[in-house]
Order: sequence, then structure tokens, then C-alpha cells
Amino acid sequence: MTENEIDKNWFASTFDDLYPLIYAHRTVESAAPESEFAVQQLAIGPNDRVLDLCCGAGRHLYHLARHTPHVFGLDYSAQLLATAKTALAGKGLLVRGDMRHLPFENAFDAVTNFFTSFGYFLDSRENHAVVEGVARALRPGGRFFIDYLNAEYVETHLQSSSDRTIDGMRIVEERWIDRERDRVNKLTVVFRDNTEITRAMESVRLYTESEMRFLLEGCGLTVERVFGCYSGLAFSADTPRLILIGRKTGA
Repeated sequence: MTENEIDKNWFASTFDDLYPLIYAHRTVESAAPESEFAVQQLAIGPNDRVLDLCCGAGRHLYHLARHTPHVFGLDYSAQLLATAKTALAGKGLLVRGDMRHLPFENAFDAVTNFFTSFGYFLDSRENHAVVEGVARALRPGGRFFIDYLNAEYVETHLQSSSDRTIDGMRIVEERWIDRERDRVNKLTVVFRDNTEITRAMESVRLYTESEMRFLLEGCGLTVERVFGCYSGLAFSADTPRLILIGRKTGA
């Protein structure tokens, strides 16, 4: 597969009913320490209004709701939102929407964005629109938490292929870096009884730390702390994540 075969709207069909199977290891339980880390870093209290941007199946929202009843989740996938609705059992509010066009203004004390749910769009202006939307959605002084990939770590640790079986289904994944567009791509093909039943594409822009800082701060979001993993290690070339924490400029 070449870069020209990457559908610019790949995300519209990737997060379907089989997505939870492909990422079966990403459970509500595994999201607990990640959510607690975010809660601590953002000092989330019971009166805070929190938006989990690209909330997916609600793995992190489930835990955020333990700290404040004012939790909101936005995602594009109707399938994942249906799962989130069941998981949350009436807690919080779920909204189906496009992160490029957030329908909020000065509405939240904190915005979270977990599991590399940023950099989806081939047009950098659309990724910029996401950051503008986050800044607009936050109240002055509101906090943000972005859990993104470490581009340098991806360059040196990318596993080009994998082949595994879950619940009788074979999942074959191919990964590669598109250096012309600075993106990391993944093609997943799922087989049942040696017959292909679906395939899904994922593609994320490889923003460096300095590029992310520039993007955020250009929209009025000041980066205050940067971590390289959820254990709280400082960000470096050897850490797998780029976790950026800060606040919207203003009192």
C-alpha cells in the first residue's frame, strides 16, 4: 500500500464493531491508572466540567466520572459511543461529533485526549482546527491533557508487522512510516476461517514535541509539563509517549 491509497477519511470506517476486538487489550481496567494520572495532573475536583475528546468506548470516562459528575464524551464513532453508553450506565453526557468542529465555547474546566487520538488528518490545517476547538471549548485558565505518541520513539521501535489470533479471528497488521508526509500508518486485516472479513486503515501525523508545543501555544494553550509515560518519567527519545499538560492562557 502506498501513501496515495490512504483515504483521507480513513477514520470514518475504522472505529467500527471490530475495533474493540483489534484493541482488546485496551480495557476499562487498563485505563484506570491512565485516568488517575490525568486526574492528578489536572487536579480534577467534583465541580469541574471535563470533556474527554475522542472518548471512544468510554474507557477513561468511566474513571473520570468517579471524580466529577460533570463528564462529557465526544466521539465520531456511533458504534463506540453505543458501547460507552452501556459502560457509563447513565453517568455523564455523550455527544457524537467531529473533533474538527467542536460545538463548545468556554464550557469546560479540563479537556482530556487519550491514546493518540490526534493527528488523524492529512491536511495539517484540520489538525490545527482541532487544537483551536480545544482552546475555544476551555474556560480561561482551563487545563488540558494530551496523550500522544513519541515520534522519535516510533521511528526506532516500530514493529513492521504482527500476526495474532483473538476469539477465533486472525488479525494481521502492517505498519510503516510515510516520510514524505511525516505519518505512521497501519493496515489491519481480519480473517475468519482463512477468509478476509474486514480491513481497516489508521494514519497519524508524526508531530515532534517542539511541533506540538508550537501548535498548542499558537492557539493560546500553554504547555506546563511534559511526560514520556504514565509512570511520570520525563519525556525523552527513549519514552514511548508524549504527554502534554497545561492550560488555556487567561485568568
